[in-house]
Formats: sequence, C-alpha cells, structure tokens
Amino acid sequence: MTDGLNRQSWTGLAKGQKDAWRELLSREIPVLYGMFIKRWANPSLAEELVQKTVFDAVRGRGSYEPSRGSPEGWIFGIARNNIRLEIRRRARRPSVNGDISGYIETIDAEPLPDEILEQKETADIVRTALNRLQTKERAVLRAKYIEGLTAGKIARQMSITEKAVHSLLYRARISLRCELKRLAPLNKEEQKL
Repeated sequence: MTDGLNRQSWTGLAKGQKDAWRELLSREIPVLYGMFIKRWANPSLAEELVQKTVFDAVRGRGSYEPSRGSPEGWIFGIARNNIRLEIRRRARRPSVNGDISGYIETIDAEPLPDEILEQKETADIVRTALNRLQTKERAVLRAKYIEGLTAGKIARQMSITEKAVHSLLYRARISLRCELKRLAPLNKEEQKL
C-alpha cells in the first residue's frame, strides 16, 4: 500500500465508514481536482468530474481488490475513466462551424454550468437583437463576423462597392448596439460607471 491508507482503513472504506472515507477524500479530492483542471481549464467541469469520481468510488466500493493496487490508485483509475468518458462525450457533441443557429441549438440541447448559462442568455439577447435589424444590416454582420468574409468578398456577394460595405457595417453595428441596449439595459452598478 502507499503512504496513504493501510488495510484496516480500506476495510473501513469498503464498509462505508464515514471517517475512513473522510480521511481518503480529504487528501485525494484536491489531487483529483488538479488532475481535471490540468486537462480542462474549466473549474465547473473539474468540480463536476471530481464529484462524479467520488460518487463512482463510493457506489463501486465493493469492486476494489487490494491485490490489484492501492485505494488511491483505484480512485485515480476511476478518474481516468471519467476523463475518457468526457472526451467521448465532447467528440459526440455537434461542432460550431460558423452557423450561429447550430451553436445556439447545441447550447439549448445540453445541461450547462452557470458560466455557459450566462453565455446562453447573452446569445439569446444577441440573436433577438440581430433579428430586429433590417435584412441588409443582419446580412452584412453575419457575413463579416460569423462567416469571416472580407469587405471585398461581401461587396461581391451583395453586389455593392467596398465603401458601401464599410458604411453598411458601420450603420449595422450602431443599430445592433441600440437594440442590445434596449434588450439588456445595464444594472444600476454598471450605469454608475
């Protein structure tokens, strides 16, 4: 066994004794968190994966075999499995390829942590503001900022001059800013600044 737990402590873990679990987890949770945060720099995801790993360990405590390694090694095996599951889950997720509607559908389809929910609210406000713009303004903003087209390409696509594209972009940004202010007024603290 490692310097962590002795056989008597593992017997307590296998029986579900709180003190034995508290001893193991107080030492291993920070290490697990560090392992997950190193892989994905997302504190919410790291916390979620730590919780899942701890839950899986407690639920599967009867599957531990001391002859195969230490309890710490067993828990880190569970953590590595959770990393693999997260990688597979992310691979199945639809990718964002410039189509904002697909991005928003992806956001709407999955349970999300608080930070992403704030992004979703922002995306909803931006989508609503964009939909309130004139068709040409919406088209030029989409071409420039979503599709990443140059002014020259936008001019050819819209059958106007580059100078007209720049002028339209300028007016479209002002219109979008006005719509965003109507839809998402600043809170009192931000208004003071």
